[in-house]
Formats: sequence, C-alpha cells, structure tokens
Amino acid sequence: MYESREDYLEAILILKEKNGFARSVDIANHLGVSKPSVSRAMDVLSSGGFITFGIGNTINFTQAGEEKAREIYSRHRLL
Repeated sequence: MYESREDYLEAILILKEKNGFARSVDIANHLGVSKPSVSRAMDVLSSGGFITFGIGNTINFTQAGEEKAREIYSRHRLL
C-alpha cells in the first residue's frame, strides 16, 4: 500500500477515536492537504474496499479497512 494511503487510513482512525467520526474536511485539516486530494484518496480507499460513506459525509471503515488502519497506526507508534 502506498504511504499516502496509509497516512489517510491512519488519519481516519485517529479522527474517529478523537471525535467519534471522520469527514473529508477533518482529514484535510488533520493532514494539511487540499480537499480535492482527500476526495481522490477517499475514492481510491473506497474502491479498494477500505472505507464506506455514511450519513452526514462521514467516512466509515470496512472491517478490512479498520484492521489495516490499526496495523499502520501500531507500526507508526513503534517507530
């Protein structure tokens, strides 16, 4: 998986744990990237089976997405 995709999955996990939800605008602010960049990344993650979209523009993990995000977050915390 590309490093930037890992960054997006990790950001979603962090925001969901902090706020209870994650939206594209929150991800853009967290990572310091543009909203169009987040939109493209969310399309890739969605088509890859890692996320789904919910009510109120929220972003939700699939089971595979959450497992991958936790793996990435754990690995980054060790470094």
